[in-house]
Amino acid sequence: MRLIFLFFFFTINTSFALTLDSAKKFALLNNKNIKISSLNIQEKFGEVRSNEGIYDLDFFTSFNYKDSKIPSTSAFASNDIINETISSYSIGFESYLPTGTSFRINAFDLVKTESDLGTNSMSPSWKSSSSLLVTQNLFRNFGSDINSSFIFVAQNNKEISKIALEKTISETLVNVESKFYSALLAKKKVDVSSSSLFLAEDLVIKNSIQVEAGTLPKIALLQAKAAVAFRQVELIKSQNEYDNALDELKVSISMPLKTKIVLEGSIEPKIEKVNDFDKIEEIALNNRPEIKQRNLRIKSASRLVDYYKNQMLPDFNLQASIGYSGLGGSKSDDYSTAILGPPSIDSKYDDGFSDSISNLRSGDNFDWSIGASLIIPLGNDDAKGKLQSNEANKAREAILLEQLLDQVALEARSSWRDVASNLRNIDSTKIAFELQKEILENEQERFNIGLSKTNDVLEAQKELEQAELTYNKAIAEYNLSLSKYKFSLGTLIKDNKIILDD
Repeated sequence: MRLIFLFFFFTINTSFALTLDSAKKFALLNNKNIKISSLNIQEKFGEVRSNEGIYDLDFFTSFNYKDSKIPSTSAFASNDIINETISSYSIGFESYLPTGTSFRINAFDLVKTESDLGTNSMSPSWKSSSSLLVTQNLFRNFGSDINSSFIFVAQNNKEISKIALEKTISETLVNVESKFYSALLAKKKVDVSSSSLFLAEDLVIKNSIQVEAGTLPKIALLQAKAAVAFRQVELIKSQNEYDNALDELKVSISMPLKTKIVLEGSIEPKIEKVNDFDKIEEIALNNRPEIKQRNLRIKSASRLVDYYKNQMLPDFNLQASIGYSGLGGSKSDDYSTAILGPPSIDSKYDDGFSDSISNLRSGDNFDWSIGASLIIPLGNDDAKGKLQSNEANKAREAILLEQLLDQVALEARSSWRDVASNLRNIDSTKIAFELQKEILENEQERFNIGLSKTNDVLEAQKELEQAELTYNKAIAEYNLSLSKYKFSLGTLIKDNKIILDD
């Protein structure tokens, strides 16, 4: 809804005011890097779901029909050929459990056989069955930790992507603030250049009067006019710098370049408390997203090492099955009664398909089996190579974590010092700014009584312009250093009161 509102707002307004807060909000909704990070999270969710698929319950069903003519020299075969058709039907479920147990439930199997072989007393015959087959890994792939290794890694990768989003948001906030202050400084430079041009134009008017009165040489008027021409160019350059800064700000928040904006806000120092120097390392080490990511990578590497150690073991499986069966059919017209005598078919089997189902339901015909299989890898280079690779990766991740901890501590200490030095710089540049104001006032008074030259006044004006810009830049750098300081501690999102959905 907010995106629709913003789009509607931008399309009906030719220009609008943009504050630092609104620029940050717009970036959070539209910044392309944030969108990419969000899609990365969705991708990792998909990978988790894909890996969890090894435990999916599968439904299966099948049908097969076979019609065959089998040559035979049996006395019970008609014309030395056995004609036989077999129709088979099957339905059931199968799955794999985290414990390393696989199972197959043949809920219902049915085989219909029709044959003209003289020894078959029933044709067609219906054989039905239900069975459960269970296989348990005892060495390789035994236990939930081993079987869920890749799910564990995928879940960690998902968390790493979520943390990467946090980092991207923090980087975006710092970048937007940097571009916003750059644009504000460029705007301030336009204002200062405009004021400077006005002072030079005013000096031209005053000098013209004095030249006409004969109290000033013509060179003084030419100097003032030259200053006007120079400052007109400076104003044009300042305006171009401001327009470029606005474009860079639009790009940072993914706003269309054609959109017209007006910056709102002043360059004032933030009033915020900074943590004690002896606490910043601990805060950074507990909050920096890169450290959380690295720890997750180490956990994933450790789990994969355990997994490939397990793959070095023999593949030893126990297998057990239980089942029930049923039979039903009809007397075969091709049964060799003359040779074998009348067929002996129990009444519980002689009523076709229905008897087969009744026998199955009764549970009288029970069978079971148990067995084991052992496969010992003689080479197993695949598992050995992957184990070696993952052990090296685990060791590398540990070293990278040590490097990262040192780097984070260094950045936290450095950013704290930047805040402190930038705060002092505000005071010094403010003093210089106030001093240049007094110098210009003194030069103007001296010029009015003929004790100062035009060049002296123009120079004082230029020095004041530079001092004002330097003072404003010092404030902007201090404000930005506060955000970079919070970024170095990993608290920028929290301090901006941004809540991320899961």
